[in-house]
Amino acid sequence: MNKTKLNTLLKEKLVFPAGLHGQRSYGDVLEHQANELITESFSNVDQPRSVRSIEDLTVDDCYVDHKTSDEALKFKMPNLISIDRLIKIDKPLYYNFIIYNSEEQTIVKNFVLSVYELNWEHLAIQNLGKGQLQIKSMKEFLKSPTSKVSKEEWLSKLKEEAIAFYKKMEQVSAKRADQWKNLAV
Repeated sequence: MNKTKLNTLLKEKLVFPAGLHGQRSYGDVLEHQANELITESFSNVDQPRSVRSIEDLTVDDCYVDHKTSDEALKFKMPNLISIDRLIKIDKPLYYNFIIYNSEEQTIVKNFVLSVYELNWEHLAIQNLGKGQLQIKSMKEFLKSPTSKVSKEEWLSKLKEEAIAFYKKMEQVSAKRADQWKNLAV
């Protein structure tokens, strides 16, 4: 997939939807519009494999997942992907970040990054399922979204963070089990 072509296409042609209300409405319409633009402009595009697929589209054998974010909101911690699914992906994964402002009704910026380009300073693994990779604060992430490390270094950091996450979950689970053991019934 030509990342530069995708970036340019969406920066030039994506427009803020008029006449809508509500954060999710804007996000849904922007994602739909991005899918239409990509489908019209790339020759090898496949729709998601299922409702639960990690991708919004597959372009030239690469997964593309749109992440919309309203900069008018004070705080946002978006989920990216289950770490269990991340280590099993069979194609490159790209995030298309569409940042908009619902109060000003504008698209602020749009950029595409490989999952391995995401800056670990702004990522965390949270307790959802087998562990969910999240952006800790979208406002902070947008200041420096791109990592300076190689794919191998990025994956090494993922491994380190996953092990730390699971050790923490062991401690939390042991504490919860103790609470139940000590429950007087």
